[in-house]
Amino acid sequence: MKKFLIGMAAIFLSILLSVTCASAAQRIIIKETAPLRTDTKNFPKEVLRLVNVERAKVGAKPLKFAEDLAASAFVRATELPKKFSHTRPNGTKCFTAMPQRGHILGENLAGGHTSPEQVVQAWMDSKSHRANMLSKKFTELGVVYYYQPNSKYKHYWVQHFRG
Repeated sequence: MKKFLIGMAAIFLSILLSVTCASAAQRIIIKETAPLRTDTKNFPKEVLRLVNVERAKVGAKPLKFAEDLAASAFVRATELPKKFSHTRPNGTKCFTAMPQRGHILGENLAGGHTSPEQVVQAWMDSKSHRANMLSKKFTELGVVYYYQPNSKYKHYWVQHFRG
């Protein structure tokens, strides 16, 4: 019994360490989930609006919505239930999913949030995500919300930036 308890404690500690050692870019903040909303098709526009509100506060020009970045964000969103990381399931960097127009690219990920307001606040509360959203180098944004009910976080969000 003593060996069993020691083994369980070791497993618990290793899980705890792996969670606390996650990089800031991959850390997510999960809020209590609300009932699933039916107006999700407007989520990307609302995220863009909220991001542009935050950009205006720091004197940054508003981002323009880019359909090609939304398409690459969708590709990444469908990959997140398999591997929640800026590294794609095939081992390549996230930027390989993006159209290579422009010289500066960025990606923000989140999981578990059920509304644009929640996810934008979570990104604003994270230094690295906030930096992407407020960067004056970026001029375009593609954003996607993806729901996968049989997955860890169920609600996935991806922002792709280009400048």
